[in-house]
Amino acid sequence: MAKHFREPGAPAPQPKRRAPEELSAHDGAAPQQGFFAGEPYTPAPYGQQDEQQAYAPAPYADEAPRRARKKRRWPIALAAVLALAAVGAGAYLYLNPPFYKVSINGAERTVKAGTTVQDVVDEGLASPAAGDLIAIDGSVAQQGGGTAYAATVNGAEADGGRRLASGDQLQVDDGTDVDEEYTEATETIPHGESGGDHSTLSSYYNGSIHVFSAGEDGQKTVRTGKVSGKTVEEVTKQPTDAGYSSYHANVGDQKVIALTFDDGPWHTTTGQILDILKENGAHATFFQIGEQIAGMADIEKRIVEEGNQVATHTWDHARGSGQGVNLTFMSPEEQRAEVQKGFEAIESALGTSVTHVLRAPGGNYYGPLVDNLKDLVDAEVGWDVDTEDWSRPGAGAIESALLSAKPGDVVLMHDGGGDRSQTVEALRSALPKLAAQGYKFVTVDELMAYGK
Repeated sequence: MAKHFREPGAPAPQPKRRAPEELSAHDGAAPQQGFFAGEPYTPAPYGQQDEQQAYAPAPYADEAPRRARKKRRWPIALAAVLALAAVGAGAYLYLNPPFYKVSINGAERTVKAGTTVQDVVDEGLASPAAGDLIAIDGSVAQQGGGTAYAATVNGAEADGGRRLASGDQLQVDDGTDVDEEYTEATETIPHGESGGDHSTLSSYYNGSIHVFSAGEDGQKTVRTGKVSGKTVEEVTKQPTDAGYSSYHANVGDQKVIALTFDDGPWHTTTGQILDILKENGAHATFFQIGEQIAGMADIEKRIVEEGNQVATHTWDHARGSGQGVNLTFMSPEEQRAEVQKGFEAIESALGTSVTHVLRAPGGNYYGPLVDNLKDLVDAEVGWDVDTEDWSRPGAGAIESALLSAKPGDVVLMHDGGGDRSQTVEALRSALPKLAAQGYKFVTVDELMAYGK
C-alpha cells in the first residue's frame, strides 16, 4: 500500500463520498441517504451542526400548567396589597382624622385638624372683645390695645398657638386691660425759705410740730406714658424749708393719731400702757426723763421692740435754773447740756442712736432757745389735744379728751410723774372705740413723714 505524505500545514485529505447515482448504478438498487444507505459516518466539524439537531431536553409533562398557575397568582397578591393599604389608610384616618369635634364656649363645633386657638378667633367661631391700653393716669390710652382675648383649653391657660385635639373644651373670654409702659425720672423739689416767727410762746401753738432747719430739698418721681405721653408725679420725699416751721401734719384723708406720753419711764405705769398698746395694735412715742432711765434698760428696749418710739423730755425736766418747767430760764450752756444728756441716757440704754426729737418741758420752746438748739434737735413736738391727765381729772374726762382727737393730731398724756392709773383706765377704754372709727395710732416719726 502506497503511503501518502503531506506537507506540513496542508489540509487533511477528505474521504471521497460517492453520489447516490453512483451507488445506484453500481449496486443496482434505489438510491438511499444517510447512514443506513451505506454511507460511512462523517461527523461535521463542531459548531457547524444543524441547530435543530442540537441537544434539547424534552419538556416536563406538567410545565404548561405550572406556568398557568404562576399567571393566576399576581391578581391575588395585588388584592392583598390593596387590602393592607386600605387597612393602613383607615387606621391612619382613625388616628389622624381630617376633621373632628371640639367644644367652643360650650357649643359643639367641627374643626379641621391642626386648628389653633387663634384660628378659632380668626374664623369667627369665637368673638372676644379686646381689652384696652390704660394710660399712666388711669384713662384709656388706646381702645382695644390690651390683650386680644384670654383662652383656656380643658381648664388650663392657653395661647393662640395651641392646637386643638378632638374633644377639647375651649373657652375664649374677652381680653384684659393692660397698663401702658412708661419712663421714670427722679426730680428734685427745691426747698423753700419759710423763716417763720419763733420769738414768742404764742408762735409755738401755730402747729404741733416745730422744726428749725437749714433747708433740705425733696424728691419726686415723674412717670411718663410711652403711648399717651401723660405724666404722673409722686412725691417721695417732702422738702424741708430753711428756717423755723411750726405746722400740723398733712395726713390728707388718713385717719392717724400720734399718742404721746411724758415723764416716764415709770416702774408700773409704762409697762401697763405698753400692754394696752400691744393689745390694740397701736404705737406711741414716749418722751422720757433722762435721769429716770438708769436701771430701766429692759423697759426701754421693750418700747422700741414693740414698734414704739423713744424721745427726750430733757435730763431732769429743767430743774434748777429752769425751775422744773422752762428751758428758756436757763443759760445757753445749761440748755444744751440738759438736752444732750437726755439723748445720751436713751442711746446708752438702747445701745443705738435715735432720732433727736424733743418735747420741751411745759411747751416752752421759743426765742433764742430755738437757735441755740437747732444743731442738737431734729424736731420739737408739742400737742394738739391735751388730756390734762397730769391733774387726774378722772378717767372719763381723760377718755373724752382722747375721743376728741382728729386726723393728724398729737395727743398729750403721761406715763410717769405720779399716779397715772386714770390714764391707764381711760386709754384701755378709748383705744378700741377710736379703732372702731377707723383710726390708726402712729409714732411721731411716722406722723412727720406725712409732711406739711
